[in-house]
Amino acid sequence: MTTDTPREIEAREKAELVTEDTRPGLVFRPDVDILEEPDAFVILADMPGANEETVDINMDKGVLTLDARAADEPEKGSTRYAEYRTGGYHREFRISEEIDRAGVSAKMRNGVLELRLPKSAESRPRRITVGAA
Repeated sequence: MTTDTPREIEAREKAELVTEDTRPGLVFRPDVDILEEPDAFVILADMPGANEETVDINMDKGVLTLDARAADEPEKGSTRYAEYRTGGYHREFRISEEIDRAGVSAKMRNGVLELRLPKSAESRPRRITVGAA
């Protein structure tokens, strides 16, 4: 049975970071999806307005840090009305020892950062064959 009452779409606000920081302007915490594949973890981070030239990724002491800024911020005074707020992005992840740090790769496409964190050989599932005795 279906109802004919329309469903309202609710806008979801970006989560603004409230920690003390030295960056000028707004800084947002990008939404992410974390996927697990047999040989790697994949992090997909939404960073609208950012591109490969404005993203900075660092790994230090087991912490993966994502920083980015919107590449095309509108000029002040040129916008009459805006619902979309622009600013920078910041997110941190604690990385376990099962990640092969040397094999981490990243690519940016249409405002979505894809980080591929391969699992170390020791942590990957493997099949053990049984031989005849």
